[in-house]
Amino acid sequence: MCSTRRFSWLAAGWCLLLIFVCSLGCDQGNKAKEKTKSSPAESCCEEDSGEKESKDADKDKTEKAADTKATEAKVPEKKAAETKAPEKKAAEAKAPVAKPAANKPTADLAKYEALLDNGKVKTPLGLPPVPIPADNPMTAAKIALGEKLYFDKRLSKDGTISCATCHDPAMAWAEHTPTSKGIGKQVGGANSPSVINSAYATSQFWDGRAGSLEEQALGPIENPIEMGHELKEMIADLNNLSEYKEAFQQVFGTDVTREGVAMAIAAFERTVLSGNSPYDKFKAGDKKALTDSQKRGMELFEEVGCSTCHTPPVFSNFRFYNAGIGMDKKPPDEGRKAVTKKDRDLGKFRVPMLREVANTAPYYHDGSVATLEEAVAIMADGGKKHEKVSGMLKAVGENKISPEGKKDLVEFMKALSGDYPRKPKS
Repeated sequence: MCSTRRFSWLAAGWCLLLIFVCSLGCDQGNKAKEKTKSSPAESCCEEDSGEKESKDADKDKTEKAADTKATEAKVPEKKAAETKAPEKKAAEAKAPVAKPAANKPTADLAKYEALLDNGKVKTPLGLPPVPIPADNPMTAAKIALGEKLYFDKRLSKDGTISCATCHDPAMAWAEHTPTSKGIGKQVGGANSPSVINSAYATSQFWDGRAGSLEEQALGPIENPIEMGHELKEMIADLNNLSEYKEAFQQVFGTDVTREGVAMAIAAFERTVLSGNSPYDKFKAGDKKALTDSQKRGMELFEEVGCSTCHTPPVFSNFRFYNAGIGMDKKPPDEGRKAVTKKDRDLGKFRVPMLREVANTAPYYHDGSVATLEEAVAIMADGGKKHEKVSGMLKAVGENKISPEGKKDLVEFMKALSGDYPRKPKS
């Protein structure tokens, strides 16, 4: 009985404990469910968090939009900068450049390099090696600079005359007028000799007053009736041009100087050569290169002594003789006397070279003889009659050359025309 009662109480206790545990579990479950529902405060916090995230997103969008606008704003600025770039470069090009990059050429030098062979000027058939001064070696860049200067009218005082004006490639590097006109249409007193083969001359000008091409190059620039420019002013003018400052820095490592101008022009003129003529081809073994008249003329030229003064291969010994030309003027043309101050040199002029002589009319130092036929006749007769005529010429006249012989001499002179640079003047 007691045992039964104990078991009943014990069972009742376990039931109460079980009910309490179940009740506690339900209570925890309801709390969990309620926790899943948002309270107003919790909902507000969640909304604040959402708005913050939204605002952050909006802020990001705003910042990205601002960045996009900034980028778009920079595009026209970049384009504007690119548009201004050529203007900036043009402005920089106008500014003097102290020294260009060593590998920056002033021109396409290929055609000038083709004129040289290991620093020596390539010569056409019939010509000897070109003499080159030790202090003015030949380079392609220097030749290019010299050519530019040769054709540039800015070297004259008024910008109207260049070296090529009176020594025109289209006229066998001479001019087909008795004498030449300088600035202000002033007329000079001497015929412009051809530049062709002047590299071989031991003196320059008709009276030999310049001892080299370098010295000759500056003479006409300063002559008041030729180019009429003060060298100091001309050098200053060229130094204000970046094209020349850069070129001189490349060639000489200096700004423009009078010495550099002279050396560049002289270098270019040493490339103006004429050879490969019918005469040269004949001498090289082509017996058909000369006509019968030209062959007779060549033989006569040697027999009567013409070749003593007009010595092959350039057909001048570069000495000075009086041919009687200009001696009838009052006063007579001084010629070599103007340089030496010696009376015995009155009326003497340098023997001209005869290559391309058929293409360089008129003739003699004053251009007073219009045709080659007339010029040959005067020389064949021993010069124009005058007591001062050189003995060498008088000896030629004593041969009493016939009219047919004179014609043959003219034909032989024509056979001395060959290949030379024919660049049109600019």
